[in-house]
Amino acid sequence: MYDVSIIMPAIRVPLWDRMYRSIQHSCKKYSWELVMCGPFELTDFLKEQTNVKMIIDCGSPSRCAQIAALNAKGKLIAHTVDDALFFDDSLDEAISFYNQTCTKKDAVNLRYREGVNYRGDVMPDGYWTVEHHPGLHLPGVPMEYEWACHHLIDLEYFKEIGGYDCSYEYQNYNLHDLMFRVQYNGGVLYHSPVEATTCAHFPGRAVDHGAIMDAHETNDLPLFQHMYGDPEVLKTRYKIDLDNWKRTEPVWQRRFSRGKPKDYEEILRNNEV
Repeated sequence: MYDVSIIMPAIRVPLWDRMYRSIQHSCKKYSWELVMCGPFELTDFLKEQTNVKMIIDCGSPSRCAQIAALNAKGKLIAHTVDDALFFDDSLDEAISFYNQTCTKKDAVNLRYREGVNYRGDVMPDGYWTVEHHPGLHLPGVPMEYEWACHHLIDLEYFKEIGGYDCSYEYQNYNLHDLMFRVQYNGGVLYHSPVEATTCAHFPGRAVDHGAIMDAHETNDLPLFQHMYGDPEVLKTRYKIDLDNWKRTEPVWQRRFSRGKPKDYEEILRNNEV
């Protein structure tokens, strides 16, 4: 048992070692593990670490995140992405805040920056609210709700309410969905006392983002708009099937239509983006 399991879908192998080292500087007071899920083996450096686990899977990012969570051994899970760099002491502060403030039903938004070449600015006041984002203004989303794409939550409670809805291929709308379900069921979404990470940003189809953009436009956004177009949606689905990931493609065709690549660079060369 660890204090926290840091979980993520993962394909960007060249970024992993630096990301791991940033976690070391971010979480010194608490025990932690890193659980990743994706198509590639660990780097040589990460293979030497006793608190890193890699689950090989070629599914969508949402499927991989759910699998990672189900293989976690921490009391809490901290969800993030593999292009994230953690700020010094930020996980320590977030976990201490969680332990002092939260009930089992609550969650903490791990606030982040995002920008090309990690040059993102601090998000403005109100950014983490539904009201701030017109795209979230749907009949099924209470305007007073808040949201988090990276979060800290009790692992057993995460499982109890079903985790991520993997009918969403990418992790954006199903992260909103999870936090809306948390709030509907009586939980409070708090915001981390300090920013947890800074993340890269790939606009449009840049680098490896094409498959994600396609999933957003053709599946995830229409699904979210249909689902939350129903004003009663949260009454019927604040708990979902934890094994819903098993109904998804074991090989995500948007990314891996030519088969499993031998390395991350092959993804880029094949334009499987």
